[in-house]
Amino acid sequence: MTSLQSQSDSSESSTVVNGNVVTTTTQSKTLNNDNTITTTTTIDKTDHGNSDNHCTTLIQTTSSTAGDNSSGDILNKKIIRQIEYYFGDVNMVRDKFLKIESEKNDGWIPLSILTTFNRLKSLTTDQDRIMNALKQSFSGLLQLNESENKIRRDPTKPIPGSQQELESLLKNRTVYVKGFPKSSSITLDNLLQFFEKYGSTDNIQMHRHFKTKEFNGAAFVVFPTDKDAIKFVELSKQTPLIFNGSGDNNNTGSQLECELQEDYLTRKANENGNEFSSYEKRQKDKQEKKDKRKEELNKMTNEHATKLNQEHNLTGALIHITGMPAAGTREDLKAKFSLFTKTPWVDYNKGETQAWLRLNEANTAKDVLEKVLAANNGKLEIHGTEVTCHVVEGDDEVKFWKDANDKRAAQRTKKRDNNFGGRGRGGKRNNNRRFNDKRKRNGRDNRSAREDDDNDDESDNETEDQQTKKLRADDNTVSTE
Repeated sequence: MTSLQSQSDSSESSTVVNGNVVTTTTQSKTLNNDNTITTTTTIDKTDHGNSDNHCTTLIQTTSSTAGDNSSGDILNKKIIRQIEYYFGDVNMVRDKFLKIESEKNDGWIPLSILTTFNRLKSLTTDQDRIMNALKQSFSGLLQLNESENKIRRDPTKPIPGSQQELESLLKNRTVYVKGFPKSSSITLDNLLQFFEKYGSTDNIQMHRHFKTKEFNGAAFVVFPTDKDAIKFVELSKQTPLIFNGSGDNNNTGSQLECELQEDYLTRKANENGNEFSSYEKRQKDKQEKKDKRKEELNKMTNEHATKLNQEHNLTGALIHITGMPAAGTREDLKAKFSLFTKTPWVDYNKGETQAWLRLNEANTAKDVLEKVLAANNGKLEIHGTEVTCHVVEGDDEVKFWKDANDKRAAQRTKKRDNNFGGRGRGGKRNNNRRFNDKRKRNGRDNRSAREDDDNDDESDNETEDQQTKKLRADDNTVSTE
């Protein structure tokens, strides 16, 4: 695993011994806020035969990053900035898809998933290029796995627990900047390029009119630290900031005004009086309700999981299959096993390399697997590819049931939330939906309104990809880097 260096240093040292004389050379590199690199070389020379003969030489140089203006380095910066945005505080709090994916494998996200995101895909889908670019990151936010095909956020950097907590953390790191041309030609990339001259930024959100969605000439800029934000505001007071990066001669030379977000909100509250204050109160109340509802859902999920763990753990009824071909399906596995047992429940998504089969009776997995292999000349093939099968036992079996029951509990909670007012309790839309559902149920002959748990699992399993797509927020919004 590779931890990418935090902003400041990478250093190398070497020692040469020549008789009584020991010479140690240390070279360190520091990335500055203006994206230049300061190289400090220290040469320490000591003659142990003469205690008075000790000499230290310090050489310090500052230069631009190698190839700073080349298209390759520009692309590397964009790759770093984009992926660090994905794993940053702002995005990780609201990106449900990425949070769910990061919970699957100790935080590791495959590059094959990240390269499907719109803005990264528009830069490159070359995984080697992405990994080589990330090795130049100094933020300390990311870690690369040894195989260099997965990325995760450094586990020592916790994600804010809620939107309210995030806003509290960002409050003193955010600067309100206005004075940009109110033109459709101004893009997020224009602003990113402009602010890059003043150091790193964590996020830039273009302020738009609520109804028309047109850019209103202002932006909220999040800096890495409180000090960076204050430094930028102080700089704007000393030297006027001029924006001329639109590419449109009619919109160049705009002077910008800057203030900390906290100062901006206070000023707006004084200007608008109670109207603005009441709006903030409504927003706060709304967030508190969301947080309370989240706690209720988590409690409900835990209750479901406890119940499932007590009722649904069939021992000796689990088979694990590895080496599945890309063309393999659930139906292929069911066809092989259904001849010797009631149709099993299959945990498998097309394209994955492994699958789990849960049989319907305890202590039958070993017997059923032996019959399946005997009927197929001692081996099991799916689409001409031999797969490996074994009965899951011991700790692996316990872990499977816990994970499976946690997943089923979350699905039950989600369904309950959707069916009983997940979008505004008792609202007209929900009432109509429940009324229509009731009419449909009444029209079914001899059909139960409640499906068996196994069928419920199978249905959710079949539509998992669709649900995932719905959860994935489009990463190409105005506030996405």
